[in-house]
Amino acid sequence: MSLNHRQRHQLHRIEARMLRSDPQLAEKLGDFGRLSAGERMPSWEHVDTRRDRIRQAAALVVEAFVLMAAAIRLLFGATRAVFAALVIGRRARLPQRSREQARPASGADDRPDPADWT
Repeated sequence: MSLNHRQRHQLHRIEARMLRSDPQLAEKLGDFGRLSAGERMPSWEHVDTRRDRIRQAAALVVEAFVLMAAAIRLLFGATRAVFAALVIGRRARLPQRSREQARPASGADDRPDPADWT
């Protein structure tokens, strides 16, 4: 970790005040620092970099688009199903014409139909 001059100066001032106020605590913290010098910091204490935050935001945007596309597809499917049910229901409710109604008694020019003469 690199610190600028101002930050290093502040840390040295904190260290000097701590050494004057509580030398035993300063000694324990020094021991802890020496013992844990080679260890990695736990993952929950890591601060995400800008690139990590951008990657997480992009993943959330992609997930939102996928969910929106799935919702639109579901909406169109439901609309199509409702429309199909209405059309099929209307066809089922149409009255069926009887055979007499289906075959006209006379021709197109109001003359008797020759098929009925037999």
